[in-house]
Amino acid sequence: MEHLMVTAEWLFQRLDHKNIKIVEATFFLPTMNRDAMAEYQSLHIPDAVFFDIDTIADPHSELPHMLPSAEAFENSMQEMGLNREDHIIVYDRSSFISAARAWWMFRYFGHDRVSLLDGGLTGWKAAGYPLNQDKAEHEKGNFTASTQESFSVISMQEIADMLEAGTCPQIIDARAAERFAGLAPEPRAGLRAGHIPGAKNVPINSLFDAETMQFKSADELQALFNAAGVDFSQPAITSCGSGVTACGLIFGLALLGKTDVSLYDGSWTEWGASQHPVETCF
Repeated sequence: MEHLMVTAEWLFQRLDHKNIKIVEATFFLPTMNRDAMAEYQSLHIPDAVFFDIDTIADPHSELPHMLPSAEAFENSMQEMGLNREDHIIVYDRSSFISAARAWWMFRYFGHDRVSLLDGGLTGWKAAGYPLNQDKAEHEKGNFTASTQESFSVISMQEIADMLEAGTCPQIIDARAAERFAGLAPEPRAGLRAGHIPGAKNVPINSLFDAETMQFKSADELQALFNAAGVDFSQPAITSCGSGVTACGLIFGLALLGKTDVSLYDGSWTEWGASQHPVETCF
């Protein structure tokens, strides 16, 4: 398996390598009033292709950017010019490491040769490396996708049933502390405030430096999860607003060697609109 994370210097030295493919996976919340595709088109890392989290998704789900089928993911990656043998480097320009969603999806569909660019576009620009507006020219790829049991997804009903039975694994919520506590409104309309009963809170922005967008050290990450009460000897489920930053928690846990983690893809967009119980911190 390739490195989970690479530096801007590492990538710059390999820009001309045939099987290094760069993928931008920027995503913005609806309240941010920013257009990820337009920003990518205006300037991006050379030869990067764009991974649209909103469209590489299940078209039949009423929830935002839910996982597509393996066949649909495979077709999308082939159209992006990606191949079975490629080492894929994902990055973003968001404030919450949205590229981790793409990293997780590649791993979920069986492609282990994928790494996250530490610092994302922020780090790349800070290093003075080139950017361009050119659309990457590529032939259709031969990427293949198949689901992996080691990267699992869990449903709302499964969580609800386990909560009722008292058998639910620990749930780690990536939303900001105020949203988790129920003290701040949700960015999507119609959702209750609060969190899934018993959940622990590790805000995604606590995992990295706000200026450099680089992940904190392993010791610092371990301390953050420990402070939240995460038990590394037990399996976990990650959740967030809509299944994006929850993947950032999975990535952060993977950096610490913990991989028995499931994603609640529907996350608060689904749970907050349901009739299932909610906890607040006031």
